[in-house]
Amino acid sequence: MKTNTKIGILIAVVIVIIAGALYFSSSSRQMSLETTKIRVANLPVVHGLPIYVAIEKGYFKQAGLDVELVPFQAPNQIIDAIMTGQVDFTSPSGALGITGIADYKNPGKLKIYAISGGSHGNSGADLIIAASSSLKNISELRGKKLGILAGTIQWRTIAREIMGQNNIDIDKDLTIVELAPAIQIQALASGQVDALLALEPIPTTAISKGVAKMLLADPTVTYFSDPSWLGAGTVNVNFAKENPHTTAKFIEIMNSTIAEINKNPDAYRQYLKGYTPLTDDLVTKVPLVSIEACGTITTQNESEMQKFFDIFTKNKVIDGNINVNNLLYCK
Repeated sequence: MKTNTKIGILIAVVIVIIAGALYFSSSSRQMSLETTKIRVANLPVVHGLPIYVAIEKGYFKQAGLDVELVPFQAPNQIIDAIMTGQVDFTSPSGALGITGIADYKNPGKLKIYAISGGSHGNSGADLIIAASSSLKNISELRGKKLGILAGTIQWRTIAREIMGQNNIDIDKDLTIVELAPAIQIQALASGQVDALLALEPIPTTAISKGVAKMLLADPTVTYFSDPSWLGAGTVNVNFAKENPHTTAKFIEIMNSTIAEINKNPDAYRQYLKGYTPLTDDLVTKVPLVSIEACGTITTQNESEMQKFFDIFTKNKVIDGNINVNNLLYCK
């Protein structure tokens, strides 16, 4: 009887070992089938700092990931690319509003893993005018030309809301001129536009060159919420489902890099060079936006994001409501 018991125990142990081996073998095969190549869309602005740092410090390579940064000049192009699978992620330079609109129209195709923006002094967006301009306040923009980022419903809606709160109808009282970041300063200097609603580093660069002066710093903080979140790091949901381990590695690296930067932001300014138009002297002057990632996005942040999303409903960009809770990857 004892012999039979021992044999039974031995058989059970063998079965457990075999099952474990099969499980780990299957798990290893699944991981080996995942791609380690990641394409990340990016706008050449300060919001992309974490991805610049992670690339330059070799964090992705150390984790066995091959990350390709794919540059774009318009936020809508970035969202189109991630929705169609041309890229797998966006850096935190992606547009939060367009992300919400895209998810509202095609639910479940993308999720947010990080947000970028800030308060007075570092929201990452300013309203600037030519250095020689006599304009003193927003109300004097009536009848003028306002430059915004090209091809983006987000910035057109932001302009509509800000101007509307100043009794200016952008369809009747203002001419909107859509411009890629690379030609915005030139457009202001040449008089093609009278004002620019621009992302950093455009305002700092234009003011430092003597081309522009500030009409209103951080307008979205004044008119929307404080802090104001305009940028988003997003992930293509299909990519995440097909490559869960690769996705987890990427987001873990982004989270740790963001935390590293947040401890001493000024120490990482140098990594903006080469990825944005900033020169050595301007790197020390440009305001750095705040960035929150999975695990640090608070319920208060979510409330501020929701306020921004609600602007698109108010201005009839969509006929319903964008729910921030449906968009967060970490929930």
